[in-house]
Amino acid sequence: MNRRNLLLTSVLVCSGINAKELGTWGDVYPIHEPDLLQTFQSRLRAMEENGELARHQEEFKQKMLANSLRPTPVNELVTAEQDRTWFVDPTFTVSGDIADHRGRIFAHAGQRINPLSSVPFNQTLYFINADDPRQLLWIKAQSPTTTLPKVILVKGNTREASKVLSMRVYFDQQGVMSKRFGLRAVPARVVADSDGLRLKVDEFAMEQRE
Repeated sequence: MNRRNLLLTSVLVCSGINAKELGTWGDVYPIHEPDLLQTFQSRLRAMEENGELARHQEEFKQKMLANSLRPTPVNELVTAEQDRTWFVDPTFTVSGDIADHRGRIFAHAGQRINPLSSVPFNQTLYFINADDPRQLLWIKAQSPTTTLPKVILVKGNTREASKVLSMRVYFDQQGVMSKRFGLRAVPARVVADSDGLRLKVDEFAMEQRE
């Protein structure tokens, strides 16, 4: 036996000699964990029996309805106090080659593309605050030159605005479109520029209330 094995044997023997039986400290009980699914089902049945579940469902329904009729307003926008006009160029630079379903590349990385050069913008977009009666009257007085006019609310009740204007209205959720067109105030209008390659954006001043 070499020195390493002799040393290891000595350590194991000594450890066995010094080991003591410490006994059992306190009572030992089996671990019982509650079945979470069963607990949830029991809670659900209790809520259903006492009517609490129905109340929660109705509250949720009413909350969702209210939010759909009056979404969170685009608070960054104010009422226009002066006319303002600018242009938006939608041209972008392709970040990587784009291919069709057959693998044929039709746009190369670094290429600049203006979507309006192939798909004309034939809409008229109106942005208004429907809580302002002046802006509702302003919309009624408009005469769009395109066949696809759309009214987009940045604030207000969509159902009430639709009834007043006798047309379908939309809502600029989270101000995505307002930011895209650089709006700072409403009412505003977005149409294609005369060259067809840019978008013309106008903000129209509202008369001040007396």
